Amino acid sequence: MMKKYGVDFSEIAGQAQVAYDENGSLRWWNISCTINITAIVFSQYSLIAYCTVRMCIEMEAKIQLLSESLRTLHRQFFKTLVLQIVTPTVTLFFPISVIIYLPLFNMEIDVPTGILLCAFTLYPAMDAIIVMYVVKDYRMAIRS
Repeated sequence: MMKKYGVDFSEIAGQAQVAYDENGSLRWWNISCTINITAIVFSQYSLIAYCTVRMCIEMEAKIQLLSESLRTLHRQFFKTLVLQIVTPTVTLFFPISVIIYLPLFNMEIDVPTGILLCAFTLYPAMDAIIVMYVVKDYRMAIRS
């Protein structure tokens, strides 16, 4: 980049989202991507919430037919599922949302996105830790 454009790579932004033009009005074409992302994420989370509530209601009715130990195991797996839905929200979607929506506030700040991007690497480990912590049989096996 130095050779071709005369610009040092370490001095330019890794991602640039320009929400406003020089007159201060919104660049609707640029904002349409943010609107599309919002619509997709909202529809995904609406579907997840609907399925979770529906599964919880139907599971409680059908779980009564099982033995006590199987009921406990099913409830543990349900808690695991809920936590596995919340974990990517906190470690993946929240940091991305901060990066995507920050330009809309028209603030001239330099966000250390490296810290936010580090949250991406936490997700795979946290996903496995949730299962090992919530399911009692796994937890007991780890302790022994």
